[in-house]
Formats: sequence, C-alpha cells, structure tokens
Amino acid sequence: MKFNILAISLAILVFLAAQGSARKAKSLSKAKQATSCQQKSTLTGKLESATDIASIARTAGFSGNGLIISIAIALAESSGYTQAVLVNTDCSRDRGLWQINSRWHAEVTDSQAFNPQSCAKAAFTISSGGTNWQQWTTYTNGDYQKHMAEAQKAVGKNPGKTPTPVPGGSVCKNYGATCSSSARCCSQYGYCGSTSEYCGTGCVASASFNGKCA
Repeated sequence: MKFNILAISLAILVFLAAQGSARKAKSLSKAKQATSCQQKSTLTGKLESATDIASIARTAGFSGNGLIISIAIALAESSGYTQAVLVNTDCSRDRGLWQINSRWHAEVTDSQAFNPQSCAKAAFTISSGGTNWQQWTTYTNGDYQKHMAEAQKAVGKNPGKTPTPVPGGSVCKNYGATCSSSARCCSQYGYCGSTSEYCGTGCVASASFNGKCA
C-alpha cells in the first residue's frame, strides 16, 4: 500500500511538472511571437517637396554637405511623406520624414516624429549635426545617392544664407568646379579644396583624377 501511495504521489508530481513546463513553453512562444512583426510601410501625411525639405532641414541647423545629404535621406526614407511609418520585423517603427526609430530613439515621441520640424531637429541631433548618418539604412546601403541630384537642385532653389567660414577651413567658393591637380581633393558632390578645407559641416573628400572629381 505504501509503495502504491508513493508511486501515485510521484506520478502526480511528474504530471504537474509537465503541465508547468508546457505552460512555460507556451508563454515563451507567445512572447517570441509578440516581438516579431511583418514588415509594412505606410506613406501618409503631407507630401513635402525636396525644396520644402531643404527649408525644414536648414531651419533645424543642417548646412553644407550635411544639408544636401539630409534632403536626400529624407526622400529615400519617407519619399517626403510627413507621417510615413515603417513597421520593422522587431515591431519597432520608423517614423516621419527622417524615419526616426521608436526603439532606438524612444525619446522622440510620435507627435515629434510626425512634425516635420521636430523630426528634422531629431535627425540633426542623431546625425551629429549632419556629419554621421550611419544609423540610416538608406545611407549605409547607398540608396540616398539616387536623390542627391534632386537634393542639390533643391538647395539651389532655396539657398538660404551664405555659409560662413569655419575654423581652419573656408567657404566653398568653387562649388561644382574641377580640382586643379592631383594635389587637390574634391567631395563626391562637387566641392573642391585641399584636404584641410571644409564646406559647411565638412567636406567628404576624395582624390581628384586629371583635374576632375574622382
């Protein structure tokens, strides 16, 4: 009789343990499912032109190459829609003109991300004043390059104030010119000068070739 009682007790314990493991596995499965979403892009809100984006970005503090890149990235990221949203597979959301991520930049609220000027200010801060765009996929994969010509044109239509010299550098007086010799350098956007010269927030320099931008 004692043996039977012991066997029954052990069987009950095994059954309860199995039930607990099943519930735990089910909970973990639900938690895993909750952190996985189907990627989906929605383009809504006001459609801003490249010229409008240039004005918005400049007001936020962008200038020089940083200004041009900021416009190109906004066009590549959101196509110019102020309330564009991309739901990522990790369920985070990229929001607004510059697609500010809700997980990595939770300090930026939805209302700020969907406000063009607030979104531009957030992008300015995240990009270190337009000098570091590594957090934007369209920059790292090169997609923004498709919009560089349009961005440059937009800046030409809305030039704003003439840029002022920065310490140790100079205003790009020969914008769009070719470099005079291999001793000079130029940015991929047409700014020429020596390696110690900067345009606005900085010159992304590359070597010249036969007097032309490489």
